[in-house]
Amino acid sequence: LSGLMDITSAVVGLYDFKLNAAIGRVTNSFDKPFFILALIAIGGFFAILATKSGIVKERDAKRRLRLLYAGATAGLAPSFILVIIGLFRGQQGFFNNAPLGVALFALFAMFLFPLTIAYVIVVHRAMDVRMAIRQGMQYALARSGVRVLQFVLAAATIIASILLLDNPRTNRPQKLLVIGLSVIFVILIRRVAERLRAWTDRRFFREAYNAEQILSDLSEKVRTMVETQPLLETVATRISESLHVPRVALLLKENGAYRPAHALGYEQEPAVAFTEQAATVERLRRENAPLVVYTDDPNSWIRQTPGLDGEREMLASLETQLLLPLNVKEKLPGFISLGPKQSEEPYSNTDLRLLQSVAAQTGLALENSQLTAAIANEVAQRERLNREVEIAREVQERLFPQDHPTITGLDYCGACRPALGVGGDYYDFLLLPNESFGIAVGDVSGKGISAALLMASLQASLRGQAISGTHDLALLMSNVNRLVYDASSSNRYATFFYGQYEPQSRTLSYVNAGHNPPMIFRRQEGEWEVLRLEEGGCVVGLLPNFPYTQASVTLQPGDLLISFTDGISEAMNPAEEEWGEERMMLKVRECYGMTAADMLASLVKAADEFAAGAKQHDDMTLVVVRVI
Repeated sequence: LSGLMDITSAVVGLYDFKLNAAIGRVTNSFDKPFFILALIAIGGFFAILATKSGIVKERDAKRRLRLLYAGATAGLAPSFILVIIGLFRGQQGFFNNAPLGVALFALFAMFLFPLTIAYVIVVHRAMDVRMAIRQGMQYALARSGVRVLQFVLAAATIIASILLLDNPRTNRPQKLLVIGLSVIFVILIRRVAERLRAWTDRRFFREAYNAEQILSDLSEKVRTMVETQPLLETVATRISESLHVPRVALLLKENGAYRPAHALGYEQEPAVAFTEQAATVERLRRENAPLVVYTDDPNSWIRQTPGLDGEREMLASLETQLLLPLNVKEKLPGFISLGPKQSEEPYSNTDLRLLQSVAAQTGLALENSQLTAAIANEVAQRERLNREVEIAREVQERLFPQDHPTITGLDYCGACRPALGVGGDYYDFLLLPNESFGIAVGDVSGKGISAALLMASLQASLRGQAISGTHDLALLMSNVNRLVYDASSSNRYATFFYGQYEPQSRTLSYVNAGHNPPMIFRRQEGEWEVLRLEEGGCVVGLLPNFPYTQASVTLQPGDLLISFTDGISEAMNPAEEEWGEERMMLKVRECYGMTAADMLASLVKAADEFAAGAKQHDDMTLVVVRVI
């Protein structure tokens, strides 16, 4: 109260032009300890400014600190000097003995300090101006009211506890109860006060709170998004709306360069592409933190790094002020470019923290979306491939004999089971113009569609040559070999057996081009004789010109012709043991009295039983011919 009276007297004194006396009465109302504390506070203020200036790296922050340092020095230095002089001289009123001009200068210089703070806040936007303005009387009263209420309640609790503890009637258990309840009540008061302060902040800073809430919600939302384009659109839109950033671009890595995958607020799609070796990309990958861009600051990294003219132009075309890396596991799938805010305010530390969280979650979501897209693409490709294989299988099945014409004196049957849906095994029955009957069995190298294509070429070549009814099977095989050689690559070939049966003479003429020798089982007087049809030559399709030889054998009633591919004889069980020709021959003898169809089914069943469910590694083809 005495200080207030002195200030009032000082104002009256100023009106009466008694400046020295008036100022003296003001300063005399304070004592030395107060001024010592003031000096310590002022010195600490300048020390903090100096420390902060050495720490910060942002251009805007350094400029604001320089202005604040200069304004504070100019405003407080005169008074600071007068205070020091007064303390050393032991003068109670340190303005009293100063010349009028000096005292007046020091007094008015003090107004530079608050003016400098206001200038830095409003003009240079050291704070969000709207925030600074809203920190007015209502907010100050509301927040101070919460603090006062918290203090009063806590003090009342403590005082009541002390009174109860000092009461001689309070016994030990009651004292312990009082202490416990007091601690609990103080903790509850603190928690309630924190919630009230949070409510006050939301009430007076609704827009900033909403922006923070939007970005926090966005960080959670992007985790569940699995489609790339909706993800990019959502991130760009939410950032733009929450922080009032007109231009947002998301650049993703594609074909070794980072290009805009989604751009918001640009009249035309930005035509920029940052290579993986670009300095901007390397810096984002290395620092993994928001990167502020000052293209007009000669001291910024974008200016000081040589050879970045092209990158500066691209960043300028994007109007980039902030870059956010989308780093995932030390990889950089992309980054976000943010232009300046509509208010031209710099991005605050809170903005950077929230945006970094959004960028981190976006990077993870982007990786998940790309992985999901890759899986979906692979599934689609597999479905297309499965469909293509199914179509190829249907086509190949039509290449096998669709009917079995009646041949005098023969009972015959054939079957093929590919290992991969389609295969390279081949068998055929041909009814020729001269009443001859053609029997063909082949095995193309490899498996799958490529083998099936060569199998189709082999069938077409054989039918084209055999349709003439020629009896020169060696020449026929040479022609087939040449056609297959011309139609296939150098590493493709086929083992092939072809025979022609003459019903009138029961003669079987044949050429074996490197195939597993078919077997003729003949039983005479309880004894088995097995003839192997080996005459012929090299596999077809490997050498362009190879001379083949043919042979013939006369069949007898009761003879069995078994022609097969190695998928039958080499069927393997889980122990990787082959069924083998010996087991197959034994099974043929067991089935001797069966029809051709029943014998074929029994042989295939026996091979499968031996394999015991092991995966089939090769196509299985079998032809059975009985001479009646």
